[in-house]
Amino acid sequence: MRTPLAGLALALLATAPPARAQLPTIAAYTQGFEKRDGYFPLYWDAAKARLLLEVDNPGEEFLYLPSLATGMGDVNLPLDRGTIGQSELGKFDRQGNQILLVLENPQFRAVTDNAALRRSVEESFPTSTVGAFEVLAEENGHVLVDVTPFVIGDVMQVLAALRNQGGYRLDRDRSTIYQPHTKAFPRNTEIEVSLTFASDNPGRQVEAHAPDGRAVTLREHYSFVKLPDPGFTPRRFDPRLGIFSLAFFDFAKPLDQDPVTRYTIRHRLIKKNPGAALSDPVQPIVYYLDAGVPEPYRSAFRDGAMWWNKVFEAAGFSNAFQVRDMPPDMDPMDARYNVIQWVHRDEAGYSIGPAFVDPRTGEIIKAAVRMEVNRSFTDYNIYAGTIPGLSGDEPEDPFLSDPSLSDWLASFDSTVTPEQFAMARRRQHAAHEVGHTLGLAHNFTAAAQGRASVMAYPAPLIKLTNGHIDLSEAYRNGPGAWDSLALRYNYTEFPAGQQEAGIAAIAREAQAKGMKFITNPDESPGGSYPEATVWVNGADAVEDLARVQQVRDFLVNRFDQRAIHPGEPQALLVRRFTSVYLHHLFTLGADVKAIGGMEFRYGVRGDSAPPTTLIPAARQRRALDLALHAIQPAELAVPERVLALMAPTPFGYDRDSWALESKAAPAFDQLGAARVIASQVVGGILDPARAARLAAFADRDPSLPTLTEVIGKLIDRTWGAPAPAQHAALQRVTERVVVDELIRLAGNADAVPEARAAAEWGLRRIQRQLAGPASPNPEAQAQRALAAADIDRFLSRRDAAAAPAKSPEAPPSTPIGH
Repeated sequence: MRTPLAGLALALLATAPPARAQLPTIAAYTQGFEKRDGYFPLYWDAAKARLLLEVDNPGEEFLYLPSLATGMGDVNLPLDRGTIGQSELGKFDRQGNQILLVLENPQFRAVTDNAALRRSVEESFPTSTVGAFEVLAEENGHVLVDVTPFVIGDVMQVLAALRNQGGYRLDRDRSTIYQPHTKAFPRNTEIEVSLTFASDNPGRQVEAHAPDGRAVTLREHYSFVKLPDPGFTPRRFDPRLGIFSLAFFDFAKPLDQDPVTRYTIRHRLIKKNPGAALSDPVQPIVYYLDAGVPEPYRSAFRDGAMWWNKVFEAAGFSNAFQVRDMPPDMDPMDARYNVIQWVHRDEAGYSIGPAFVDPRTGEIIKAAVRMEVNRSFTDYNIYAGTIPGLSGDEPEDPFLSDPSLSDWLASFDSTVTPEQFAMARRRQHAAHEVGHTLGLAHNFTAAAQGRASVMAYPAPLIKLTNGHIDLSEAYRNGPGAWDSLALRYNYTEFPAGQQEAGIAAIAREAQAKGMKFITNPDESPGGSYPEATVWVNGADAVEDLARVQQVRDFLVNRFDQRAIHPGEPQALLVRRFTSVYLHHLFTLGADVKAIGGMEFRYGVRGDSAPPTTLIPAARQRRALDLALHAIQPAELAVPERVLALMAPTPFGYDRDSWALESKAAPAFDQLGAARVIASQVVGGILDPARAARLAAFADRDPSLPTLTEVIGKLIDRTWGAPAPAQHAALQRVTERVVVDELIRLAGNADAVPEARAAAEWGLRRIQRQLAGPASPNPEAQAQRALAAADIDRFLSRRDAAAAPAKSPEAPPSTPIGH
């Protein structure tokens, strides 16, 4: 008979976990495998195509950095060569005979010595366990796991990017470890995999870019990186200084402080001679230039990136920044290297300057600049559109001259060649993207401050001088004052205990010099700050519109077939004319922002300048007059001589997505081209946020334009204007756009009531005009009848009335590009 104590003992034995099985040593298990020694040693089992990883210190944190090594080449799919993912703080945890890959959550923390408080925060937010591995062998506290099933996975979410492209799935049978880029080094271990994504019904975008859309193979990359050595001091973020931030919740802060702590992101840079005003660094910042970048781009990228070396001198560092050629055996995804890569797509798209950042401190671990090739095609289109106006000669008559009999470009005198023009932009472009990886954000007011920063989007400064186009100052050749100030804030090395005072002094200096910083999303078309706009020039965007309009009109009136090479398809003229016809588009957008406009700063208490300033009434009304002038028929018209040159897409060529779309194909649709400009102007004026500002600001200052005043003037200059002797159809284009945009605003449930009321007021005003005497012109009668019917449908049957068609947009790569 069992005693109770004996029964309890047997029960405890029955529920106890089984003893851990005796595991082989790592040396015995990996006999015959290829070892790649490093931070996390790797073993390649060729017989079973397995990749094994040795974990020597479970629980130790490291940086987990995923990336995409190869791309799709499609601008609409976010799958470029060299794309980097999110920096994560990872660790391998051991649970019995299992190793877990856990991603920590440093976004929420308590910076304190109170261990209990730190634990309370850690337990209040989740971690992410992204991998589980069986321990295969063990030796001296080290364990061996098979990571093959885990890394043959879609860490960069290619499947999500292909979601609308035909139901893709990861085919593990056609995926493998990519051996050439799977390596281990003392401070990092790099693993790359070749993944095949399969679909029985591939989408058109994939079909257009892959040899066989049913099987798309891309490479993804994992970097496991040892945490940086101690000694990096985070720097306080200031919203006025234009440096990207790392933000996290710090629950150890007192209640009268913002719980979010923000650090700037920056490279580690330490002086060799700490007391010297100018010193070489202990370790310079080195960027490696992709060997695939050809000349003349190569020299342009190197020169532009090296502008930063001079800027670093203002922060007290000599020889701090270097650009070297990428060695042939270098893996650009290796976390040890900052890289400038050459990215190709089949359409114009963006370049980008991202970086991996230590999520604890803001220290930049790896910069991964991606420069794309199509930028230069866009630059050349802009240049080619100016060719007929460079000499100031009258336009060619294509029927009286044979361009093949004369040397192309010999008909004008230009001191700037196409290559010089494009490479001037590419130097600035390289400096811009590298600037992002040094920590600098966009500064969209820099153009108004004497082109003070490469971190703007610069429009080429195309001037009209002595009757001809002048490109001599198209782009600034070097960094600006804002670049120096921002870099000083982020990198100046201050004596111990003086960092806060030092960076505060730099912020005050920016104020004293009147330097401004405005960034995304405040540059958007619906914004309120005219000079905070992409692709503009001049200290006053409103007055600069008058200059840009003059240049644009000159280019339109001089345009001819000199904009293309002899023997090129005449249809290419449509692309070149697009950049000419829309030359003023961004400046128009900046001008419109002055209507209901407000300048502002990202101010803090104690600033010497006011945080906001309403744009004066006279400037607002001047901006409105200039915008409405730009949509008058005489300004929208295209010379018949030019229209006759616009040939349709020829045999053997695809439709040109860089050119204005034609609803009248094969003819060039000059009415559609005019509709693009009219929609940008009228739609911009009647933007819901702008309408709300007009209503609010007029209440604050009765001298400012009211919303009904703006809408009334808009109607007067379109529906209320007499029919022109020429191009009456262009007036009807703008009239129709006004009706559509008023209906769009009046029917926008998210618009403020004042905006919807004023839009209806405008529609009823047009309705009264349409009830007047009929026009003798049949086309005008048809236009008026449709407009009257659409207004009536909207006002009487709002829910049932059809929304106006989507406003036409400019081609994505024109006139300036990305």
